[in-house]
Amino acid sequence: MVVNNGETGVFAGQEIEVPEISLGDEQLTTKVLGEVANVQAKQIYVSLEKQLLTAYEGETVYLETPISTGKWGRTPPGEYTIWVKMRATRMEGGTGADYYNLPNVPYVMFFYNDKIPKIAGYSLHGAYWHNNFGHAMSHGCVNMRQIDAEKLYNWVSPLTTGTVTYTDAENTGTKVTIF
Repeated sequence: MVVNNGETGVFAGQEIEVPEISLGDEQLTTKVLGEVANVQAKQIYVSLEKQLLTAYEGETVYLETPISTGKWGRTPPGEYTIWVKMRATRMEGGTGADYYNLPNVPYVMFFYNDKIPKIAGYSLHGAYWHNNFGHAMSHGCVNMRQIDAEKLYNWVSPLTTGTVTYTDAENTGTKVTIF
């Protein structure tokens, strides 16, 4: 999933330099015997109108950051659950002037619900190809500054166990509300 060979990406008709990804820098989470993560205490809210993501742990704001949601494709409102986290992956889609091909998209957190299936590919993730956060710029995903995406990635459930981490019965996903 990671491309460290000098390949360039494409976004909005422009070639984009692709940052290299070091896979030795993941913050793996080790469960302590008897410890239970309070997944219900963590909640992410995405305001499409304000282009703002706010993450709460209980009543305390963990992170608030400007984001970029769908300009070329709609970011679907609703209540979701994160189902897989990937340290980096390639994202490609669109057609013509709308085409994008972006290797090494960092800190990807895919979400779904009963109306938007996993195969739809919506996610929260870092973006290296623009710096226009606070304004719609995506094809439907929730783009963040890389530093904010990393912080969120290391905080959300499922707890990170490798470069790709899926939810399971004991390691469930954080809830995401898009409105």
